[in-house]
Amino acid sequence: MEMKKKLSMFLMGILVILLFAGCSGQTESEKFDAFIQQVFVDTMESDYTTAHVFMEEPKTFGVDESKITVNLGERIDETAMESSRKSTKESLDGLKAFDRAKLTEEQQDTYDILMYMVTVSDGLNDEKFDYYQQLLESMTGIHYQLPALLADWELRDEQDVKDLITLVNDVKPYMSSLLEYTKEQEKRGLLMIDIDEVISYCEKVCEKGEESSILTSLNEGIDALSLGDEPSSTYKTQLREAFTTSFLPAYEDIISTLNTFKSGTNNEEGYAKFPNGKDYYELLLQRSIGSTKSVEEIRQMMSEAFTSHIMNLQEIMASNPEILETLQNELPTSGYDSYESILDAVSSVMFDDFPNVDNLNYVIKDVNEEISSDSGVAAYFNVPPLDGTGSQQMRVNPNLGDVDAITTYHTVAHEGYPGHMYQYAYAYANLTSPFRKALAESSAYTEGWAVYAQYTAYNYLTDIDQNLLAFLRENDLASYCAVILADIGIHYDGWTYDEFAERLSSLFGDDEEALLGQYKQLQANPCAFEPYYVGYEEIMAIRENATEKLGDSFNEKEFNEAVLKSGNAPFSVVEKNVDSYIASKSK
Repeated sequence: MEMKKKLSMFLMGILVILLFAGCSGQTESEKFDAFIQQVFVDTMESDYTTAHVFMEEPKTFGVDESKITVNLGERIDETAMESSRKSTKESLDGLKAFDRAKLTEEQQDTYDILMYMVTVSDGLNDEKFDYYQQLLESMTGIHYQLPALLADWELRDEQDVKDLITLVNDVKPYMSSLLEYTKEQEKRGLLMIDIDEVISYCEKVCEKGEESSILTSLNEGIDALSLGDEPSSTYKTQLREAFTTSFLPAYEDIISTLNTFKSGTNNEEGYAKFPNGKDYYELLLQRSIGSTKSVEEIRQMMSEAFTSHIMNLQEIMASNPEILETLQNELPTSGYDSYESILDAVSSVMFDDFPNVDNLNYVIKDVNEEISSDSGVAAYFNVPPLDGTGSQQMRVNPNLGDVDAITTYHTVAHEGYPGHMYQYAYAYANLTSPFRKALAESSAYTEGWAVYAQYTAYNYLTDIDQNLLAFLRENDLASYCAVILADIGIHYDGWTYDEFAERLSSLFGDDEEALLGQYKQLQANPCAFEPYYVGYEEIMAIRENATEKLGDSFNEKEFNEAVLKSGNAPFSVVEKNVDSYIASKSK
């Protein structure tokens, strides 16, 4: 999971895009460059947290800092919904005004990326879907993102400290608007969250009080600036005041609000139970998978992938009859004793398969205590500023797994090399557009690549029987295919828990607690797993097409470069770039 360290923008990450009137005499290509630059500038000037994360020196990108309001973002109400509808329509009109055929190849990719993003967002913004978005999802809700946002907040100078205090003071009013939205959802019968899980998480945040590791981390950031004893002490006092009067009360408000909801008013099944739920879920799915494929197309894709992975498992067991007994007795270990040793080992051999990227400097820190405790977060990668010169940062959860476990190895490969850390280093070094680097959005591309990378990294564990690793990989993939099919079952077909348990008991056995836990996770977090595993299957399908067409001419490094050059893009763009690679090799 890569972290852009920004809150999920309300109404599915809509960009605030102003129509740009190109100057007379400009070519279509020049007008488009100006348009995309304006998209970047307007977005950065409209959202402080996004601007802070992606830019150390905003003026070098043409961004006027004086236009940026220091807060957590637009308040969540019907005015914001209507404004989002209007800006999305304008964005769509602005894009359609360009003649795509007159753009360069790179610009056409940018055009297609933005068209995909805006088209899906336009669908999700339809009035019939007002109050369908769930802001308190148990895995990725705003209440969950805020601690990570603040724990990783980078302080670069004294003004950043002042802005941070303003930001923390904004938590309570921002969360109040979220809760007003949530109350309206409940009144309309459109609330669909795991109330107990959200309350439990918020209680853990509150119980630390002023001893919170979040506040400790922010104070350490102030100390690192070496502002002097008196200024530092003053700022810490102001920050503690903001934390105790705004941040903590905001979480107490969430707890008290959710406790007031009447029994039975919260939908504990899926989107299919809502009047327009199936249509909304289909758009949500498209946003999560990096394409406009229908639910039925994804169902078929993942059903076929499930069958393929099961057949691969059977073939491995047929040729290695002892493999189940071997794995039941003892799982293989990587042999590494630190996260750093894993990254260093992988980066020393990976460039036989992946294009070179210089200066892969990194630092590894533990996941913040409030996030790591009883959390499913194994690790995450913090996306760095576009103009940053420091080391890339990975956060790892010290509470999950032994360092030498295979799951730890592939998690580090997923977040680090050749996964997210490498993926972003390549993009920053090779893409020219700030928009493409920072604002292009296709989580299926980024997460699909990271899953593809983690399993490619198995090839570097040369001291382990590759049949064992192949078995573990195929078993994982088959399981996640089934989970995604269950996600569709819950939110599109309307499966109850009993229907889910009947179909998934073959994977989870008769462990009712495990089955109920998996159902509640999927029910409260629709489309959470699709970016990872639909994304992976898309990349593998594109790769299979390339290997079939090129035969012995297929080159792994060249293929991976063709995928990476797309940047954060829908799969139509990725496929086009790989097709160009295939054509160049076929001449």
